[in-house]
Amino acid sequence: MDLTRSEAILEIKRLIEDLPTTTVLRDCVSCYACDAFCPEDAGPYQLILEKWSRRYDQDGLPVRAAYMLPYQDPNYRTDMVPEMSPREKELLTTWKQTPAQGEVLYPGCNLLTLPSLLDLGVLDGLPVSGDWSLCCGEPFYRLGAFAVMEQIAAALTAYYADKKITKMIFACPACLNMFRNVLPRFGARFNFECEYIATWLLRRLDDGRIRVSRPLERAVAVHDSCHGRILGDEIMQQTRELYARLGVSVVNMKHHHADGICCGIAAGCNRQMAQDIVRVGRRELREGVDTGAHEMAIYCTGCYLILSIVKNLSRSKQRLVHTMELLAEAVGEQTPRTEVSRTVERRARKMLFNIIRAALPKVLSTKRYKIGELKIGSGE
Repeated sequence: MDLTRSEAILEIKRLIEDLPTTTVLRDCVSCYACDAFCPEDAGPYQLILEKWSRRYDQDGLPVRAAYMLPYQDPNYRTDMVPEMSPREKELLTTWKQTPAQGEVLYPGCNLLTLPSLLDLGVLDGLPVSGDWSLCCGEPFYRLGAFAVMEQIAAALTAYYADKKITKMIFACPACLNMFRNVLPRFGARFNFECEYIATWLLRRLDDGRIRVSRPLERAVAVHDSCHGRILGDEIMQQTRELYARLGVSVVNMKHHHADGICCGIAAGCNRQMAQDIVRVGRRELREGVDTGAHEMAIYCTGCYLILSIVKNLSRSKQRLVHTMELLAEAVGEQTPRTEVSRTVERRARKMLFNIIRAALPKVLSTKRYKIGELKIGSGE
C-alpha cells in the first residue's frame, strides 16, 4: 500500500483499538507480507484478519466467492478432473487410496489440480497420500473465515489422529505453513514432523540418490509466494539453493523475498472481486518480464495456477515454469516444453473459462451465504 512509516503506525493503532482505518481495510490485498517485514513484530496481518473474521460472522460471503473455494462443489479446481488425462486420473485414485503412514507427501488442492507435476521417478520413494476432502483450508484463513477454520482444524486433527505418519512432506509452502503454524492456532494437533520438499530433495542430491544429468544453465526470475515469505529462508533460500544445484542462475525481481508481490489470488480475499486478482497478478508478471530472464520459476503450485490464468487473460509473454518441471528436466526425465507445460496452459485457459461462466454472472448479486458443515476426510 506504499504507506509511510508514520501512516503505517497510525493504521496499526486503529486496528489495535478497533477504530475505522483510512487505508488498510479498504486496500489490503491479503498478501501476508506485512507480517514478514514488520520491524516490531506487531502481527498486522492477524489484526486485519480478525476484522475480516468479524465481517464474515456478521455477513457471510458473497455468493460469487463460492466457486473459488475448496470443499464447495463444484469449484474451479475440482471442475478440472473431467479434463484430465487417464494417467492423471489414475494418479488421483492412487493418492486417495495410499495409506497415510510413514513418510508421505501431502498433495493439497493445487497439486491435485496438476497431478502430473508429481509424476516423477525421483519421487518413487515418497508416496503421495491425500484427496480433495483433506484441504488445509488456506483460502478460508485468508478470507478471515475463522469459524470455518475451527471446523477444519478439528476434523483434520481427528482424521490424522490414528494415522502412523512420521513425517509429512509439503510441496506447497501454503499447506506447510497451515499445518505447522496456522491450523494449531485453531486447535489442531498433529503427531508428525512437517518438512518442505526442497529440504527433502537437497538431502537426496547430497547423498547421491538424485543426480543432475542435464544442468539447465539458464537464468530464471523467482516468484516468492506469500507463505514462503512467512516461512523465510526454509522456503525462499532453500528453493534458490535447489535451483542452483539444478544449474539455474537466479535473477531476483524488483520486489522479492519479504517484499515480493503476491500472485494475485489473495487479492481476491478482501472484496472477493476477480479484477483485484488480475490487477496484482499482472504487476508480478510485468516484473518478471522486466528482469530479462528466460523464465519465471514458481515453487507454489497455487501461484503457478493463478499466474497462468492471469497470463492468459492479459496475454503476457512471461514464460512460467514450476520447480518440479525444472527438477524433471535437470535429472533427464523431461525436456523443455513437455506435455506438462502444455497441460498447464490448456488447464489455465479452461479454468479461466469456467470462472467466467460460473462466478462472473454472480458479481452483481447481493446474496450472501455462510459455509455449512464440510465433508472433511470423507474421501469425496
